[in-house]
Amino acid sequence: MDYITGFHGIEEILNSSGRGVLYICKKSPRAEDLIRRCQKTGIPIKHVKKDFLDSKAGREKHRGFAFLPEEGTARADDSLKSRYPSIRAFLDSLGDKSNPLVLLLDGITDPHNLGAILRSADQFSVDLVVIPERRSAGESDTVARTSAGALEWVPLMTVGNLKRTLDELKEGGFWIYGADMGGTAAKEIDLKGPVVLVMGSEGAGMSRIVRESCDGIISIPMTGHVDSLNVSVATGILLYEARRG
Repeated sequence: MDYITGFHGIEEILNSSGRGVLYICKKSPRAEDLIRRCQKTGIPIKHVKKDFLDSKAGREKHRGFAFLPEEGTARADDSLKSRYPSIRAFLDSLGDKSNPLVLLLDGITDPHNLGAILRSADQFSVDLVVIPERRSAGESDTVARTSAGALEWVPLMTVGNLKRTLDELKEGGFWIYGADMGGTAAKEIDLKGPVVLVMGSEGAGMSRIVRESCDGIISIPMTGHVDSLNVSVATGILLYEARRG
């Protein structure tokens, strides 16, 4: 398993009774907090030199501590993802849920953006986040750290074909709304019921084939001087619109 270096990611693993070893090379309030948590549950703590963590976890990644989970240790995201091995399994799990919300990311390649998006997805109780196998940031320590632990909890599914996935969701009763400038203002669209929100890449936006699969285009009215919002900020705003009242 990879070393986990984000404080919140380690915190979530410890909260879910995960086992492993905590490595410390520098004192800090957060390191002391993790030490106390590990001491309470009997998790081994090893004090090492900075060069050791630089070589194991990456010089620019750790902040003086890292956690190496035991092989076979169940992480929160493992149990969440195992619920939905396919879109059909996800649809079958919904039952009579009234407002299921899926977030589909079409080409988000910046791991910082993906992490921030997952944090919003957790806060607004998104039922599933879908990313493509290619042209996308994947799970990484940067994503885990930026998500502030949300990566451990948000159901995340990687798929090979976004269009096929959207077709399956449509067959399951979902309405598909792609985010883009020039679309209908979010406040004018009824986002209740089964909804898929599609966010395009940082530069090019949605791919043509994904855009053509949308039932409508949704936008955020803006009055500022810059061209557009960062995709993670825009995602948070639209998720709020989908969940409010």
